[in-house]
Amino acid sequence: EVGVYTSPGKDATIDREKWWRMGKPMPIAAAYGIDPLLFLVAATSLPKTECEYDYYSGINGAPIEVFISDLTGLPLPARAEIVLEGFLYPDETFSEGPFGEFTGYYGRPSGATPFMRVERVRYRDNPTLTCALMADSAANECGLFWAALRSAGIWADLQKLGVPGIKGVWSIPEAAGWGITVVSIKQMYAGHAAQVMALAAQCTTGAYFGKYVIVVDDDIDPSNIGQVLWAMATRSRPAQSIDILRETWSTYLDPSLNPPEIRPWGSKCLINACMDYRFIKTFSKRTRLSKDAYDKVVARWQELGLSGTPPAVSVFEEETSSGRVT
Repeated sequence: EVGVYTSPGKDATIDREKWWRMGKPMPIAAAYGIDPLLFLVAATSLPKTECEYDYYSGINGAPIEVFISDLTGLPLPARAEIVLEGFLYPDETFSEGPFGEFTGYYGRPSGATPFMRVERVRYRDNPTLTCALMADSAANECGLFWAALRSAGIWADLQKLGVPGIKGVWSIPEAAGWGITVVSIKQMYAGHAAQVMALAAQCTTGAYFGKYVIVVDDDIDPSNIGQVLWAMATRSRPAQSIDILRETWSTYLDPSLNPPEIRPWGSKCLINACMDYRFIKTFSKRTRLSKDAYDKVVARWQELGLSGTPPAVSVFEEETSSGRVT
């Protein structure tokens, strides 16, 4: 017997309830030691009609190799190191947990959990387990994995929704890859930043569990936390720039929500760290280094007795055709 916890609203929970409403056990398989990319895709919020195997194959550039189990009828990854197969029977539970989770904490408190009656074990000799590290803080391998695909998923969702001006999306790994998402935009119209905040927070990829969405201008690198904090400090107005969404989709794995019974319902903080669009043409100009001065310093770096290499600078003051610095 192996416990199978699934979050409310996730595909596995929906499928399980469908089988149980029919009074039938749900066929299930657990694969261990899989391609890290498959693990990453499996943990990503995709549309309910989209197959994770297809999504994986698209990213990988080749179809995934699977075989159909004669026991459960499920397509199983042929390259997995270990596969357990069995069934979840209605109303059969036992107490398990808690386990270390992606948040950097032990997750859902010990409680009643459905379990799989294991009927078959497939394995390779000397199997290797991948994606098994859930230790220390959330900035472990899982945080980076989920940051990459969650960022790409939210960006793709915004594009599908027809939102223009998206220049970058980053879900911060140090926030477990889920907790904080930053979106960089080229502001194009009134309310643009507010639109992006709301949709990034509640699109297919972004709706589950994320707590903070921060929108910044296109001169801010969303993956540079220093730049993001600077934009928040100098462009946001706390009384006007922060909105709260309540009763959003959360998870039993969130340690901040107590008692645990309330954990399926969360909240989100939306922070507009963009320049106020109403005054964007007259907003205070950034202080920037001139390209000419930078080039002169770089040319004389060794002569001046400075150690190391010159700091990299990617954005400089712009000069107009008249030579005026802007």
